[in-house]
Amino acid sequence: MKYIFLSLFILINTLFAQLDMTEGYRPRNLTRGKMWSSYRNNGLDGGGNRSKSDSHSQESLTYPGNMSRVGLDFIEYFIDVSAYLAGEPNVIEIPRVTIPQSSKGQGVWILAVDDQGDTLVSYSGPRNVTYDVQPAPYNINNSPEAVLGDTTYHNLERSNFSTYHNSITGNEPIEIHNYRYHHYTAHNNSPEEIIISQWNTKTGIRVTRKAYAWGYPNFDDFIIQELVFENIGTKILDPAYLTLMNSFSLNAMAHGWADKFGMNWSDWRHNRQQTQDDLFFYTKADTFTADDSENTDLYKNYIMFYQRDDDWVGTNWDDTGQPYKLEAASAHADEMQGQLENQLLAYQYIGMGILDYLPDNTDFVHPSSPIQPVYAKWWHGGENNQFDYEDPNSGMHTDEEMFTMVIGNNDQDITKTPQEPGLGTHALVFGPYRLEPGQKTKLVIAFVGGSGADWLGEDELTWSITEDATTERILGEQSMFRNFDQAKFAYENNYNVPDPPPDVKIFFANTRLGQIKIKWHDDVEDALDPDYENEEARDVRGYRVYKSWPPSHYWHYGPWEFLIDIPVGSPKYYNQENGTYSYIDSTSFSGYNYYYSVHTYDSGHDHWIDINGNDVGPIPPLESGMTSVEQKNPIAITPYQGSTASFDSMNVPIRVVPNPYRMDFNDPLHMYPDVADPYKLRFINLPKACIIRLYSVNGDLVYERKHTNENSAEESWRQDTISLSGRVDSGIYFWVVESFDPASNGQIQKGTLAIVK
Repeated sequence: MKYIFLSLFILINTLFAQLDMTEGYRPRNLTRGKMWSSYRNNGLDGGGNRSKSDSHSQESLTYPGNMSRVGLDFIEYFIDVSAYLAGEPNVIEIPRVTIPQSSKGQGVWILAVDDQGDTLVSYSGPRNVTYDVQPAPYNINNSPEAVLGDTTYHNLERSNFSTYHNSITGNEPIEIHNYRYHHYTAHNNSPEEIIISQWNTKTGIRVTRKAYAWGYPNFDDFIIQELVFENIGTKILDPAYLTLMNSFSLNAMAHGWADKFGMNWSDWRHNRQQTQDDLFFYTKADTFTADDSENTDLYKNYIMFYQRDDDWVGTNWDDTGQPYKLEAASAHADEMQGQLENQLLAYQYIGMGILDYLPDNTDFVHPSSPIQPVYAKWWHGGENNQFDYEDPNSGMHTDEEMFTMVIGNNDQDITKTPQEPGLGTHALVFGPYRLEPGQKTKLVIAFVGGSGADWLGEDELTWSITEDATTERILGEQSMFRNFDQAKFAYENNYNVPDPPPDVKIFFANTRLGQIKIKWHDDVEDALDPDYENEEARDVRGYRVYKSWPPSHYWHYGPWEFLIDIPVGSPKYYNQENGTYSYIDSTSFSGYNYYYSVHTYDSGHDHWIDINGNDVGPIPPLESGMTSVEQKNPIAITPYQGSTASFDSMNVPIRVVPNPYRMDFNDPLHMYPDVADPYKLRFINLPKACIIRLYSVNGDLVYERKHTNENSAEESWRQDTISLSGRVDSGIYFWVVESFDPASNGQIQKGTLAIVK
């Protein structure tokens, strides 16, 4: 089955690429921070607001980012390929309900009238891309970014440009990883991850989009985008309007699990009634009132469009934030990922805020109107399959019609935001501009997320299962605006922000008792903080170790448990001879899956100077993060039972655990409660060399596996059949283990196994 799955996975992705508007446009994925998104060189941001099944397979303001369905671009993180092909545990088929996508897509529109009187509309998303759009791959070798890019494992697989390598192919965007293990970045005025996409349009305008992200704990909840629009054509565009059009939707994780209430995964993809329950906010609207009404006047100073989930009338409970209900839940294993009763699944606030539309650089043209945006619009989403959505679209409207729908006063102007929950597309329109050949302008925006967990300083999963989460949910609004302020600080300070100490690369070993030993090198202690000089720059003071273990539908994203604080040089944990630290997790047990993150922390500083020479300090001690996939082990680490002479001689009874097996996430005594590996069974107390056979009650050989491991006395089985045709059914099975080990060659042990699904 595993071979079939992997082959089909690749084949399906290939077919989608051939049939989709994204053909030939390989995405690059921004994943360093807590918010993730996918970018292409035809301008598409996210998956596109379409009914096609592949539209949900792109990162589209996924918040918090934790798992990708893009597949091969992330395979080295989320799928251990060699283990998968070998039938080993901890290999996961990515389920849909684990992905908190918050948008259908984000679009950039250009609307203009040229000096011949022709009306021209060109756009990239959110629903699709106009046919005139052509990729214009960014020439990074002659750019300010040419000097950027550090390398760190797995950087070589995912970043396609750095000072160490250049593997840019086809029409894919530029992806730069400006970070590495054990070192502060050498480029202090640059974000940690950058994706640059560029495309040409029939208007003559070339769009260059630079998307920025950090893994810093105080700067990881947003993506900043710098959008430069340059008239490379021969015609004067007057007027020209630049429009940011988005289709937010806080429903990706909220459907698929509740099929007893008529919900299914495609609801979110198709904009069906069950998903028409988001609440819209526009801070400049006449009717704007914040969820926290005391902050209404404060938030009116921002230019921001944002959404949150609200109550759908189709349920007999208040489903604001999408609390999980066992009575409505699907019985399908792929949609059961360890969720708990009333756990919030769509608690996020997601917004887009404007950082700059009047850049100081004199190279940029300003709009003629001092009041921006000149228009703010909203269109009802409708059901994609019924084509009853109201937003402008080249498949349904001419350029002139789309221009009129976006520009000018009409019924779709948001002077009063929708007061009832719904789902739709919103737009902020900037202009008018007069763009002569060679002239350019610029918009800077931030896509930002927030949650009650973030506001309270808790991890998302731990918080989402608490009784207070329902009432604390609106704290996400404050969190979102606070995070936007952090984005504003980063932008206004030319992307130089206080740096937490670097990440460390962690390694793992198995102890004699079947426990996890975590190891890392001391190289980070020589790292020099670029904001300081001399000994003050050498500011790493210690390490904090965190652990996460199942059950969790976020897997490696929590809940996180603090284990220990280890000061620099602690003799109990530090080996001075080889320069390594090691810590044994005595609470780990063989057969269970664990995730770890080792954070560095610094001394803090009395002062921090911004680019204008202002003293912003003091800066408290900072700690490295865990939002990025590089900051933890996203493939679970599993301690195993070590070999002994007693096992080799078969003096100890071989066992299968759990036995009986019962697939019930609420019964951890009869299955390993890890949603990443729910079918796992273990044969334990094995000799180093043996063969395992499993038979049905009819005597049919169901499974066969050779065990040859000098160190391990166990073998895991994920209930796949010998023919790889699927997993075994419920029933009684008989197992036989025959030894090939010299200490017990030819000896046999037998037993019975019960499987209940």
